[in-house]
Amino acid sequence: MEKYTKDNPLKVFTTFSGYDSQCLALKKAGIPFELIGWSEIEKRAINAHNLIFPEYADKNYGDICKIDWTNVPDFDFFTYSSPCFIGGTLIQTKNGLKNIEDIKEGDEVLTHTNTYHKVITPMDKVFGGLLYHIKSANGEIICTPEHPFYVRELTYKYVDRKHSKVRTFGDPIWKQAKDLTKQDYLGTPVNNESKLPEWDGVELYNWGDNRISNKLSDLFTNHSFWYLMGRYIGDGWSINNIYKPTGKIKTRGIKICCSKKKESDSLSLEDAIKNCGFKYTKVEERTVFKYQVTSKELWMFVQRYGNRADGKFIDLDTINLPVDYLKSFIEGYLDSDGYHSKSDNTYGVTTVSKKLAYTFGQCINKVYHRAVRIRYCKLPSTHVIEGRIVNQKSFYQVNFKKENSKQDQSFYENGYIWSPVNSHKNGIVTENVDSCIVYNIEVEQDNSYVANNYIVHNCQSFSLAGKMLGGEEGSGTKSSLLWECKKAIEIKKPKYLMLENVKNLVSERFIGTFNLWLKYLESQGYTNYWKVLKGSDFGIPQDRERVFCISILNPEGNFIFPKGCKLEKNTLDFMQTKEEIGEELWNKLVDPDENTDIYLKDNEQFKKFAAEQK
Repeated sequence: MEKYTKDNPLKVFTTFSGYDSQCLALKKAGIPFELIGWSEIEKRAINAHNLIFPEYADKNYGDICKIDWTNVPDFDFFTYSSPCFIGGTLIQTKNGLKNIEDIKEGDEVLTHTNTYHKVITPMDKVFGGLLYHIKSANGEIICTPEHPFYVRELTYKYVDRKHSKVRTFGDPIWKQAKDLTKQDYLGTPVNNESKLPEWDGVELYNWGDNRISNKLSDLFTNHSFWYLMGRYIGDGWSINNIYKPTGKIKTRGIKICCSKKKESDSLSLEDAIKNCGFKYTKVEERTVFKYQVTSKELWMFVQRYGNRADGKFIDLDTINLPVDYLKSFIEGYLDSDGYHSKSDNTYGVTTVSKKLAYTFGQCINKVYHRAVRIRYCKLPSTHVIEGRIVNQKSFYQVNFKKENSKQDQSFYENGYIWSPVNSHKNGIVTENVDSCIVYNIEVEQDNSYVANNYIVHNCQSFSLAGKMLGGEEGSGTKSSLLWECKKAIEIKKPKYLMLENVKNLVSERFIGTFNLWLKYLESQGYTNYWKVLKGSDFGIPQDRERVFCISILNPEGNFIFPKGCKLEKNTLDFMQTKEEIGEELWNKLVDPDENTDIYLKDNEQFKKFAAEQK
């Protein structure tokens, strides 16, 4: 690095700045510097930065996407890092719900126009930073700060001299996750199909004469059949018994369990089976009745609903049913595995299957034009019952009301349900993650898709694959946060660049993407030097590994990473009590709604840790 002095300091611009550990490092190294600008949007990080560097409080340029780099003073040193959904986010496709990580090019996904369009490019990346948990009536979605949602903004209009007011809503707009408030109502498209499934029957025996059985098609206009399928979703399973001596299939069909506590449930199930013309057997056990219907055709049909409690879901053919048949299906599910609270007239089900919770929510949206409340209840993996340790699974709870009321916040209009962001702190909960893989998809024509039942836009996401690192200017592709860094690099041409990111960036899965970025920097005249470094090798009691890439414009020599130093301190040496921090500084740093005591030296966990170190 060139010799910088007090009269000629290193001019620095940091992005995704946090409290600017980069500037703290320059200060500790004795390198004179001037912070030309920094870019940060997270409130607590901004507060910390202003406390550490109050002289630069007015230099925050905010959202990197809104910076006009031509109006920023020149700088020598630029630091950066490299928006999107986490794995497990459910995407509505023409073939039902799919995890976002399983979406392929050519898949057709539902868009904000309530029509299906093809996926052009699925994308993923390693992400470290702030994730936003967006909660509303139809469920929760987790994404990076910049992902746009399809929302309508609530305002109030006064209508008479008594100052009474009514709710009014603007036209739908796209709004980034970090900008959402309680006044924003998220859009959910309601299924508008009304058709029966196509069913060709099954070949009964392998006799070579293509003998086909198709008895079910005639039952598709029978309400009892769909009621029975609802009972199957709740308390049924398929049977596929094999005769062990020969290995040939002995019996195929379904079994549905029914509690003995409520006789009406048993009778309604029996009536549905009889009304469909199925022959059945009934077995009484200590607490339940079990009904078995032997039918290869029926066995084949129910495969569409998945297997096991955690693998069940409602297929799109069933959700596409005419409303009156779908209503019978819902009633069957509620009778098997649901409950009804008479105090507030609320209905609900519980399930360990995320897909079942969200597809059942789609059924309620369609039949009753009502939002549902989907809540994830996390449990310990084991539980003690009568002295025995048993496994248990976390579950989803789905609640809804069939009738509208004055207290409703969500509403239906013209094929969409609009639900307010409804958790604390303006409906937004944030989580800082060290490393995870996030996903995004590019969709033709509408540039949108439905994730966890909410309409979202193509995220302006990090995608180095394809057309020149996610799109040169004028290429027609979506830009990204990395593209925003590219703009800074190309316009300002700083002498030094420093990329810091999670170790997974150079893993087998992402090394190709990383290499593409390095090639881009080389095309701009930079020579790159990168290495995985660990904090504990440099005197910091932290095992987290990070990738550092130093890029130098037209270097005169080689850059060599430092060797590090001996670790002589542990975590406790950096901790303070609340009294040591001081009340004034404490109130500036902490979020009053967060359990911040866990960060204090006199916390019980740290006391225990300290005792173990002695």
